[in-house]
Amino acid sequence: MLHKRQARRTATGSRKHRVRSTFVKGGVAVCAASMVLVPSASAQPSATTDPDAHITDSHVSASTSAIGSACAETYMLGVRGSNEPPQGVDTAASSASAVYPAGTEGRGMGPLGHEFFEGLSAEFTARGASAPAGFGVTYPAVRVGEGLLLYPVVYRDSIEAGAENLRTSLRHINDICAESGTNIVLFGVSQGADVINTALSFEQRSGTQDFRNVASVVMFGDPSRSATQAVTQVGATQGEGFFRLFPIGDGGQDGWMRSNPSAVVSVCIPGDNVCNPAESPDDAENVSGTNGVSPFDRHQAYHGSDIALRCTTPSVTDGQFVSGKDCGVAMVADRLLADNRG
Repeated sequence: MLHKRQARRTATGSRKHRVRSTFVKGGVAVCAASMVLVPSASAQPSATTDPDAHITDSHVSASTSAIGSACAETYMLGVRGSNEPPQGVDTAASSASAVYPAGTEGRGMGPLGHEFFEGLSAEFTARGASAPAGFGVTYPAVRVGEGLLLYPVVYRDSIEAGAENLRTSLRHINDICAESGTNIVLFGVSQGADVINTALSFEQRSGTQDFRNVASVVMFGDPSRSATQAVTQVGATQGEGFFRLFPIGDGGQDGWMRSNPSAVVSVCIPGDNVCNPAESPDDAENVSGTNGVSPFDRHQAYHGSDIALRCTTPSVTDGQFVSGKDCGVAMVADRLLADNRG
């Protein structure tokens, strides 16, 4: 088990003014490019005198009805990408519960997130382990370009709302599993990866223990990816994500990753315009099936095997090429179920 920390900051008028100035005064080209190229961006949390200030007892209890009161051996918390379903109910849902209730489309994880959850659940069952309990974190997951020139502000508010609900969910699980312990797997797709980045950045600086049961983190198409992060890189190992090239965050998640170098898997198709817009020839041997596929379409290609990535983990033979989703499943299962391989 890993022992970690997280918190969230309040969006203020002065912050909005700073972000607006950054992207309007001499930065319109960057903002326009972000609308065209990427569904997400990293966030920069600010300090707060009380890292627990925004997580009230009523907010924590709001997640209870969905997550329940009995501790599971493993939990999976998924954060969907930009404008992925469910949409249209997010504002109300976010204020009522930190995770989507049972029966929500795709558990509120989005299409790729739900496939990843189903794949890992099947792998757990095949290896004789209990299937994980899975929940999607509620947050707006705003569409690309929402708010036009104010998109960075709208986007940042979106991922901060997700980070708060993620933290609330972690606190609830920690509370109900205080006596027995558990493993938590976090995973995020694109904008959802930046929700996790925001939470990790705050965790690194806040002094909480919210991440103490987090065992694995999987990022798909992370816009804040860096080749220098202490993570397991799948696919692209060179280059920087779009919002490393045009940073709007503090990169605080990197410190958490340095402290937990085996915890994070970053899955990025080389040439994906979000996590690796400046494709490096050095990564050509790590991917197959990208010829003729646009950078935008690569960002949508983590589900199936049309584009496959070299996957190096004990249950995958000789660095076999598999889909990004399947590689993530194998890596997490091998990490958490090392003694249960068939």
